[in-house]
Amino acid sequence: MTRNLIVVSGYYGFDNLGDEAILEELLNELSEIVPRSQIVVLSNAPESTTQKFGVASANRWQLSEIVPLMKQARLFISGGGGLFQDTGSAGSVMYYGGLLCLAKTLGCKTLVYAQGLGPLRRSFSAFCTRAVFNLVDKISLRDDKSMAMLTSWGLRGDLTEDPVWMLKAGQLPQSIDKQLTELKKEHNKLVGLSLREGGGFTADNVRDLAYSLDKALPQGAAVVALPLQKDLDQAPLDNFAQHFIELGRSFHRLTVEDLVLPSQWMALIATLDLVVGMRLHSLIMALSSGVPVVGIAYDPKVTRVLNQFEQPNLNYKEAPQANGSEAVGEHQKDWADILNEAVKQTAAYKTKARQGAASCKEMACQNPAIIAKMLA
Repeated sequence: MTRNLIVVSGYYGFDNLGDEAILEELLNELSEIVPRSQIVVLSNAPESTTQKFGVASANRWQLSEIVPLMKQARLFISGGGGLFQDTGSAGSVMYYGGLLCLAKTLGCKTLVYAQGLGPLRRSFSAFCTRAVFNLVDKISLRDDKSMAMLTSWGLRGDLTEDPVWMLKAGQLPQSIDKQLTELKKEHNKLVGLSLREGGGFTADNVRDLAYSLDKALPQGAAVVALPLQKDLDQAPLDNFAQHFIELGRSFHRLTVEDLVLPSQWMALIATLDLVVGMRLHSLIMALSSGVPVVGIAYDPKVTRVLNQFEQPNLNYKEAPQANGSEAVGEHQKDWADILNEAVKQTAAYKTKARQGAASCKEMACQNPAIIAKMLA
């Protein structure tokens, strides 16, 4: 049987913009090396993935579909993001580790592609990840902390960067372009806002953020919602909107259904003056486009990027107080001061963004080079 397929696995088909952006860039890189007809993506929503990206896709849960593909594959890519972590359970480690073991058993070359490791809070998760990584042919990781973990296991890998640093902005749909044009006529500053459920960021934190932005932003500024994963992002964005509008400020939701590809989201984010964001890839897309950010670091991966780019961070308590609610206004003054400084120093933070992005893009260039070498 001829082995000519490239099988790609990741957290794909779940409508998470960050992971979909990783997939779009990975497919761009692969398409420079092999025909798109030879690429198959394992997805939670195969039909949607095929329609969106123009590649074959199989159900990630159906072993009866995956095994025949692996038998025809010359390379299996475990691709991008934080796949080996046990924040909720060890399920992610078992799933992605199992696929790598299956690929090796069926004779595929294997690549762990630009991933971030951890957190691995359970000894079982760490043991399984180490055992699986000891089997794979090539490992590339996106940050120093992950590399340190790999080295502590006595394993070697390549330090690269998140693939999304290489993603180029796409063409904005006319409907979005028209809405942005109208907003810019009406408002002197557009601030993108990316929130998500979880991470210990409570409803009280969201309220404090609304009040802080009200104090920090000049009159005439508006906040634009960035729901990068609708099922997890909509509720906190709605909560923020309620408070912000009650303060007499402007909050806008674009018709994001017209944004099909992550590269189109990047084009949208590039038009903004500032992004306040929780989600890692809202920050990466902004910084990659030279847009300054204020981060809300719910996860160490967000903290790393903010520190690397010397961008502000809105620190907060990760758990509510014993009575179930934080003190009203607890963060408002500190956050308002940080946000006000970010607005005043936009030009300086923009310069830092552009300088840092150039370095990250240079590191991310290694990702396609690694793939090309494995397929040579």
